[in-house]
Amino acid sequence: MCLGYILNIMKFSNHTIIVENYPQPGEHLLYSTRTQALVKINQELKHLVMNFRDMPLEMKERHQAHVNHLLQMGLVVRDEAEDKKKLQEFQNQLKHGVLKKRFPVTILTTYACNFKCVYCFQESSRDFEKMSPETAEHAISWLKSKMEQFRYDELFLIFYGGEPLLNKPILEHIAGHIQQWCRRHGFDFAFLLQTNGYLMTPEIIEKYKKIGLSHVRISVDGVGSDHDRNRPLRGGGGTFDRVMKNIADCADQIEIGISVAYDKGDITPIERLLDYFEERKVLNKLGRFICSPVHPTLGGKDTPEKVVGSSCMCNYEDKLLVETNRKIKELFEKKKVATKNGMAISVCPLTRDKAGVTIDQQGRMFKCNSMLGHPDLSTGNVRDADYNDRHREFLNLDVWRQCPQDCTYMPMCSGGCRLMSFLNNKNFKTASCKKPYLNEMAPEYIKRDYDALVAERNKKKKSA
Repeated sequence: MCLGYILNIMKFSNHTIIVENYPQPGEHLLYSTRTQALVKINQELKHLVMNFRDMPLEMKERHQAHVNHLLQMGLVVRDEAEDKKKLQEFQNQLKHGVLKKRFPVTILTTYACNFKCVYCFQESSRDFEKMSPETAEHAISWLKSKMEQFRYDELFLIFYGGEPLLNKPILEHIAGHIQQWCRRHGFDFAFLLQTNGYLMTPEIIEKYKKIGLSHVRISVDGVGSDHDRNRPLRGGGGTFDRVMKNIADCADQIEIGISVAYDKGDITPIERLLDYFEERKVLNKLGRFICSPVHPTLGGKDTPEKVVGSSCMCNYEDKLLVETNRKIKELFEKKKVATKNGMAISVCPLTRDKAGVTIDQQGRMFKCNSMLGHPDLSTGNVRDADYNDRHREFLNLDVWRQCPQDCTYMPMCSGGCRLMSFLNNKNFKTASCKKPYLNEMAPEYIKRDYDALVAERNKKKKSA
């Protein structure tokens, strides 16, 4: 790039986060919430970009390659107009673009469940219908058409419920058929089993690995009575002991991730659960843990606006969420256990035209699992060639336009979760902002991502 180019005005993008004096004093991490680029720079380069107009020509020439590199990664821009243009292009790509790497589709084999979890978002609108063979064939045809139309590299299915193992024949038919079809047509295929673990056995795992099972995810809410209180059998009785036995029996066969819900900032059940797994020498065999606050849910089928659980932790102050997140981070670092964290683009799927979908047992499609059981919020049906008017309504919300365009986190959230907007405001059109939370946690996530990258690089050097 010519010298005349670098003499133009330069500035850090509005969507660049600067984590100062890390990993060492005078070193700074830059992270773009638009491109997800992460780099380390020194104090001189930071000072140059922040004061570019007034810096001497000699310094600009010396750092020309570095500045050009930052420009290519989207960490710096020429001016405000360029920053705004790139944001608009990015939002348009999110809305209409195709992520070729993977097409994730969640399939409910049934709404029925053998558990009666106290916070289940489906409970207020649950029925016990199972997916029929006829609906399964329509779902298979729809999946094939989308793979052929957009040429994704991989089709990734998540079998969900209810409890998916209450309708094993349909699960096995869909997975087996799609696996063979993908092999013939040059697509990768895998599926995840999202289960409560009660019906899981080593025999099922071995059988399902042959038709594409890559990993399992199980929800566990603490130890013993903590878990049983939140996740009892539908007819009454505890579930913890049997679920733990099944996890221990299958942990050597397949990666099992654990999801844990917490409420009111109390992470004691999580700590007890990690201790339990550790004492039984299962902890280091498990996959990634996901810890999430309990959130409110829509009301019944005909009254979604009657929110259930509005006093849950997601409606608490961001300060409590930050404090709880930090406690969880410290706990998992102490145990040396992997958990899902870090900076990522997390745009509401309702506002993305070609993002993944969830197919329910009747063949209706939803862009958000929390809307399951509410037919009026369905965005289409596998029997139809195209999405419906509700899909187009969600797609054109463009809530991000209500937000300050220079908000650092705009590319990450685009106005936030539409469901949370409905739960809080009774409409999908209002922004749901979590900026105070992100202001506190983003630097910590960026440091963690950087440390993980360095560790991975060092590991590769040692093995080379």
